[in-house]
Amino acid sequence: MAGDVSGPLCKDLCVHKNFHFAECLSTVPAKKIFGAKWREREVVVKINMSWFEELEKRQEFAKGKEVKSYENDISTRVRTLFGNCARCSELVSFLVSIADSDNDGKITGAEERSFMSLLQQNEAMMLMALNNSEHTVDFYGYCAGLYVLEKVPHVTAKVFEEKWELIDLSFLPEAVEPIQTAIDNLGGIILQAVFSFLQYLNAHFPNYLPMKINFVLHTFLATHVPSKREKFRLAYSLIDATLELSNNPYGLVISCDANLHNFGYTSDFVVKFIDLDLTYPLAFVKSLLKKKNCTCDSDCWTGVSEICCSACNTTTRYCTSEMQYHDLHIVCEAIIPKIFSKRNIRESDDTCLTNAIHELAEFCSRLPVVYTIEELKLEIHAVKKRLRSIETSNKC
Repeated sequence: MAGDVSGPLCKDLCVHKNFHFAECLSTVPAKKIFGAKWREREVVVKINMSWFEELEKRQEFAKGKEVKSYENDISTRVRTLFGNCARCSELVSFLVSIADSDNDGKITGAEERSFMSLLQQNEAMMLMALNNSEHTVDFYGYCAGLYVLEKVPHVTAKVFEEKWELIDLSFLPEAVEPIQTAIDNLGGIILQAVFSFLQYLNAHFPNYLPMKINFVLHTFLATHVPSKREKFRLAYSLIDATLELSNNPYGLVISCDANLHNFGYTSDFVVKFIDLDLTYPLAFVKSLLKKKNCTCDSDCWTGVSEICCSACNTTTRYCTSEMQYHDLHIVCEAIIPKIFSKRNIRESDDTCLTNAIHELAEFCSRLPVVYTIEELKLEIHAVKKRLRSIETSNKC
């Protein structure tokens, strides 16, 4: 405990100074994200600024509040999200043990205020609930509203979506920055065209370019985008992540903001969810939608409208709880095609593969939304079977 806040990592942060903060990873004022080193381990540190508002609301709580009453508060939070799941009591017990930050068997006022305020932050709550999953970043602990997570080496958006720039090269970035500025200006279009032409020559005539140019292209670009075989490994892992997130003791889960920015992957190409701000239990999303008034279907959504949405019952003027999409649809129809569309410098255009991935996306678009883990497993098996047939096909 540190002052009027608490957490198992407060001594490391405030007393032993075991955290060394590096770069800021977020431009969103409402949530601060930092890269840091903690006990010689690279980590990500997050704090949602709304935690302070939650803490203020709880200042009125008595410092000596009993554990039993506190356990009821946690139980209420768990059941608000997961409903009356069969094993929710196990999650409540697990969270109570985390809240006892000094492991003395008692919950102090500081421990209660700090932890209950943290549980109102959806990402922190979901990460603690799903911390045994291979496909979520590890939750290492917290101090007050600050929580510490595993740092994965690659963010999918940086690899497959963002524009590559010359200053991304690891050597002499200051020297090439004026060139990048020229590229960004209208007059730099010619330079960009020349660079693209060099990439083309390298792909089709690898022995044509001078050794130094070849070295630059291969050293950076060839490792910047995974190979075709590695893309298949990522695709399989993405699909597995979709299943494992829901294959937990508490019920199906849905991400209401599934996109490349919210995934990362390890050096072994294991995909991990790195942002769970808008990832909820399916029971919670269905409950939210059922309470929403509507006049048309476009009123019936939460998170990002095109993902977590249902239909409007124009008779009752309330949204239905029947979802239009699940995570598998988004992963298969939108994210996997983006991964395969980004070409490695060593690879030429592969129209056959592009068409096959497009057909896979069309197949996924026809899959019904399911509401049990057994049904989800069957659908994922079907998708992986089709993906494997594309990988092993002699046509592409």
